[in-house]
Amino acid sequence: MNIKHTRRSFIQSVSAFGVAGLMPPSVYSQVSSTASNVIRKRAIPGTSEMLPVVGFGSTAAVMQVLQDGPDLLTQLLDTMLSMGASVVDTAPREESIDEAFGKVLQIPRFRDSLFVTSKIGLRRWLAERGVDKEGGIHQIDLTRRFFDRNPADLVQVESMTDIDIHWPTLKELKDRGAARYIGITTSATADHERMEAFMRRENPDFIQVNFSLLEPEAEQRILPLAQDMGMGVLINSPFNGGEFFRVIRGHDLPDWAADFDCETWAQFNLKYILGVSAINTVLTETTRTIHLLDNIGAGFGRLPVAAMRRRIKAHFNSLA
Repeated sequence: MNIKHTRRSFIQSVSAFGVAGLMPPSVYSQVSSTASNVIRKRAIPGTSEMLPVVGFGSTAAVMQVLQDGPDLLTQLLDTMLSMGASVVDTAPREESIDEAFGKVLQIPRFRDSLFVTSKIGLRRWLAERGVDKEGGIHQIDLTRRFFDRNPADLVQVESMTDIDIHWPTLKELKDRGAARYIGITTSATADHERMEAFMRRENPDFIQVNFSLLEPEAEQRILPLAQDMGMGVLINSPFNGGEFFRVIRGHDLPDWAADFDCETWAQFNLKYILGVSAINTVLTETTRTIHLLDNIGAGFGRLPVAAMRRRIKAHFNSLA
């Protein structure tokens, strides 16, 4: 028997409770078979600080804030907090966009509750995307001014761009107490070898790396090394720009997914990712509140152990 639970059926289940945009955990537990109504958290290595295991990649929602206003973004962040999630990943954008985003982040309930990451090294909106040392410092200054977070929670060199230029800047930032954690990111499997070498040489507080059923390579060397060296781990690109959903389209969720409290295909992938204990938080990106609820739902209930993760991978590979 297969479970016909998809994002669409999840939405229909939630809609039956008259939920338009925000659903607190007490309501979520009524439409979910998950065993716990408290989101799972994991400690940042070497500290007692706990991070919820599902977070929010904010780019898509933030890019709409100038045109559509702050309501959607505010609703998404409120949804996160209502479910116990708190990690928001950001990257530099045009100043007008980041200024508008910062006004939302400075709302007291968000300023006091969110763990906000930031990045330096790239200007995605320009043909000449890289920045020099002074440009990286300027990005830090703008983020601090717009977001009003001092010290910053986590500052990362985006895509390890010009890492030899920007890493000393981040080390100095942490040394003077302007950042609590510093790290590096990549979303490209081709960069894993370079990331591994940097991890061994510089021992960053955090890495952010691509890892999913479609891109499992980080589990071979990057994730074990991060665990051995005591680094925090954020995961990006869990759905590979929507490719994951193209693979599973038309297929029913297997009935044995209920053995690890999985209700949708999105959770099938996210719980597979979170089955790796080295991972602190997987970052999911959406502009739909109902999808955010679905994603955060992966942080509730049981996670698959090694044998079940192998079964998940084999089943997914049979579909791909």
